[in-house]
Amino acid sequence: MAASERWHERTLNDGEWIRADFGGLTLVVHSILEEWRVVALYGDQRKCLEGQDTPPEDLPWERWDRGKNDVKLRFRPVFPDRPVVVRPRSPLHLSPRAKALFYIGIPAFVELTAHSEGQYERLSAWPSEIPSNSWHGTPMAGTLCYAVKTRARRQFQEDDWAEMSIIATVEIANSGTKTLPFERLFFETVHLSVFEHRNRLWSNHARIRTGDKEDALSGVVFGSKPMDEAAEGVELTLPRHGKVRRSILKEAFSTFLGSFQASDS
Repeated sequence: MAASERWHERTLNDGEWIRADFGGLTLVVHSILEEWRVVALYGDQRKCLEGQDTPPEDLPWERWDRGKNDVKLRFRPVFPDRPVVVRPRSPLHLSPRAKALFYIGIPAFVELTAHSEGQYERLSAWPSEIPSNSWHGTPMAGTLCYAVKTRARRQFQEDDWAEMSIIATVEIANSGTKTLPFERLFFETVHLSVFEHRNRLWSNHARIRTGDKEDALSGVVFGSKPMDEAAEGVELTLPRHGKVRRSILKEAFSTFLGSFQASDS
């Protein structure tokens, strides 16, 4: 299965420019004066391109040097550069030895790589929709995250997700003896790939095991592919921190509210 055209390699000769739309994000790339010039536009900002033969010079361009013969570029969907905090539609009480599957839609960032002296180099990545900040932890110690606006779902419904949402399937298993509340999920994405299946973005499946003992280690197991039919999709982007089979959460994962860090194995 081949990736859709928006992810194909493109050629941009000196003096040429392209507009690429990714949901609520428009990226304009201009190859000029041995530079890659890029600007990200959202909402009404995009009106400045209407009827234009060339993009306006007064846009807030970001600029990268390039060689005279560098003409290749490509876009790729990537996960946000921070962990995300996800909530279900309402708190769910997870019974002992029970497990529950959730579908989470994480707005993709769009990464641009381009030739520099004949080699692909990462220029930058831009969010497909403007993210909201969130904090995971205590007022004294924690992690700056992004808040996912769309609630975690128990079933996949195509119309629930924005065009540039990466659908992550997460199975949460309670291996303890007490009922555990699922109120919010702190979710690291650094070991997840991005796949495409029928023009929809997916990640490989993740399983989280948690218990109620203070000394219990919670673990995340990563599948190699998405679930079900999406497993036939094409892998577009490798994990930012590489592929691992298992990650261990050092702190008990009972309420999904604690501040914790993952160590890889």
